[in-house]
Amino acid sequence: MRTRRITAALLIVGAVAAAGAGCGTGPSRVDAAAIVGQESIPLATVQPAITSVLARPGLVDGLKSQGGSEADIGRAVVSQLVIRDLLDLAGPELGVTVTDQQVEQAIAQQGGAEAVEASSLSVGGPQAATRDELALAAIARSELPRLSVTADVAVAQDRAQAATLAREVAAGGQRAETALAGAGTTQRGLAIRPAETPQAALTPLIGIPAGWVAAFPLGSGQGWVVVRVTQRTVADAAPAGPASEAIARLDRQSLTEAGIRLLTPTALRTGVELNPRYGVWDPIQMLAVPGAEQASVVSPVAAGTPTPPAG
Repeated sequence: MRTRRITAALLIVGAVAAAGAGCGTGPSRVDAAAIVGQESIPLATVQPAITSVLARPGLVDGLKSQGGSEADIGRAVVSQLVIRDLLDLAGPELGVTVTDQQVEQAIAQQGGAEAVEASSLSVGGPQAATRDELALAAIARSELPRLSVTADVAVAQDRAQAATLAREVAAGGQRAETALAGAGTTQRGLAIRPAETPQAALTPLIGIPAGWVAAFPLGSGQGWVVVRVTQRTVADAAPAGPASEAIARLDRQSLTEAGIRLLTPTALRTGVELNPRYGVWDPIQMLAVPGAEQASVVSPVAAGTPTPPAG
């Protein structure tokens, strides 16, 4: 029963450790909206993009009707630009390419450029945004059928409890075992295989590297979850038959979201830091959140600090 409860909770999740603000030869933080590894996303790029989105009344009104704000739009724009930079880093490593013909075909299938703009933020224009979506979906189609993750999972009531539990689990050894044993709802060795359960593609757990501990929210009013990933493998080849077919049946939005989560190892390896005006980068949900109190927590286990793999 506990296993089903935890698995169900993980699957309802919808929707980097920040790089240190040290000095030296790294990218300049002056006039930067975000820093991704050694690359800076300038304020001069972000502010016009936000202004362009705010100039589309239908999109803004729709967001506000759902309780959103202009600040949410700013964070969403920055998030999309960060993901674009991460794609530039991960795409070549993963062998993902998107042609101009594929982009134009996808735009046509959605009803044209105006239709794309009406239904999404389209940061940088319909072509750039569509290219991002196609690349993310391609990563998901490639990795999800081959991916398996095993983790120890515990549910916490709130962020404070989750952060404390994550800290104890990350300490390793007996401290970790005692903390997990004392958690109210715990599952050891929970296996996540999207090829067998495609809905698993919706959980951030698919992107957390082995040897890392993370705490992230389950959703509005659902509490927080702490996970210690003990194994994460991407097989050389996908299983033939129903497994690949199940992933192929995922809708485009699910594939795009899964692709973003699969960029988590790249983001952890390179580091992401935001200008405070846009909030804080959430290392697990892979988006900008208003402040540190809303952000997920992630750290390597004390036994070592493994370098996250490229995939």
